[in-house]
Amino acid sequence: MKKIIRAVMSLLVGVILVGCQSAEPIVQDQGIKTIKGTVSYRERIALPDDATVIVLLEDVSRADAPSKVIAKYKFITNGAQVPMSFDLAYDAKKINFKHTYNVRARIEVNGRLRFTTDTITPVVTDGSRTHHVDLMLVGVR
Repeated sequence: MKKIIRAVMSLLVGVILVGCQSAEPIVQDQGIKTIKGTVSYRERIALPDDATVIVLLEDVSRADAPSKVIAKYKFITNGAQVPMSFDLAYDAKKINFKHTYNVRARIEVNGRLRFTTDTITPVVTDGSRTHHVDLMLVGVR
C-alpha cells in the first residue's frame, strides 16, 4: 500500500512541476523603450558631412545563429563630429528576459565601413538592465 501511495505522490509532484514550466517567452514590458548613448572613436580624424551612423540592438542569445536585429537607428552626421548622441527606440514586447541583447554601432563613409564596435555591450537584460551606453568604435582599414 505504501508503494502505491508513494508512486501516486511521485506522479502528482511530477505533473505539478511540469505544469510550472512556462512555454511563453517572458516579456520585459509593454510599449516603446529607449536606449540612449554616444558613439565615439579615438582616432583624430574628422568625418565627412555625409557619413552615416548606424546603431543596432541585437538579440545575441544563440551562439550557433546570426544575431537578430531588434531595433535600428540610422542618421547622417551632417558635419557633426564625435561624440555623437543617439536614442535607439525599441519595442519592449520583442524582449525576452531569458535572452542576451547587445548594442553595436558602425560608421560608414560613401557606403564603406570606416568605424565599428569591436566589443560586446550588453543591455536591457544584463544584470543592471542598462539603458545608457557609450560606444567606442575602432577604425577599419
